[in-house]
Amino acid sequence: MVGTALITGATGFIGKNLIPVLIRFQKIRILVRRTSNIELFKKNSKIEITYGELEKNEGIEQALNGVDTVVHCAARTIGKNFIEYYRTNTTGTANLIKAMNKKKIKKILYLSSHAVCGPGCEKKPVKESDQPNPVSFYGMTKKLAEDIVMNSGINYTILRPVSVYGPYDMEILKYIKLLNRGICPVIGFGEKYINLIFITDLVELIIILIRANKFNNQIYFINDGNCYSYKELLNELTNILGINNLKVYIPETMALFYGLLNDVFLHRQKRLIWRDKVREMARKYWLCSNEKLRGDFNFTPKYMLKQGMKETVDWYRAHGYLK
Repeated sequence: MVGTALITGATGFIGKNLIPVLIRFQKIRILVRRTSNIELFKKNSKIEITYGELEKNEGIEQALNGVDTVVHCAARTIGKNFIEYYRTNTTGTANLIKAMNKKKIKKILYLSSHAVCGPGCEKKPVKESDQPNPVSFYGMTKKLAEDIVMNSGINYTILRPVSVYGPYDMEILKYIKLLNRGICPVIGFGEKYINLIFITDLVELIIILIRANKFNNQIYFINDGNCYSYKELLNELTNILGINNLKVYIPETMALFYGLLNDVFLHRQKRLIWRDKVREMARKYWLCSNEKLRGDFNFTPKYMLKQGMKETVDWYRAHGYLK
């Protein structure tokens, strides 16, 4: 693909996995805060680094100079209240879109989330055509951001990944560390079901879309095609870790209170759980259909739970995050 792609959210989980692969095919510029840790990128002469902040509307126009495509991965996934999520996820996206229109840049790939649609009421996958019903501030503000993108006049593709896991994921690492100590907290009662996608498959899809210049004004759910019960997920993890665990069932009200304490007293990087996440984790059916994605792009994920989770745990161990 000719031209330069601007990547937002480069220092996040998805960005750290995407950029080292995308750089093989594409000129890349990243927009980062001056306080961001860019050790992974700063020694790579192929990556152009620019500084700014989407939510403060700083440095965006300069970052877009000479760019023809934007991959918008930046997002706030942990927050205390609606305003914190809104500033990053919604206002930040609005500022980016405004600058893109000013610079006449007409292609954006937006990394949204399954949280936009919200959970289902039964064990039946939701589809892109279903009415969104987010249950978290994160999902609400990502939905507002989707609306901004769709009404921008810019050619877009919006991806709604389900729960993504893999190397550099610091959120699931917190849970795996608890499991490794033999503790298995479960919010609410009764079985729950989710979809998953391994980061390598998500990265491959993003690159396929960019290289094929697929900005067709469509929304796509992304998952590996399987429905996993929490029991299946936890059993697979404990098998990989080689430990036994004690399941501790926590009522939603108690989990929300614990999340409140985390929100009030802990920096977001140290929070084990937060209220907004509890609202999502307490729901039973986080299932969606990837039929539209398979039909339009014939995309088949290569990683299922066992292989993907083993590679994730191996990476944590190799990098000193897990014993």
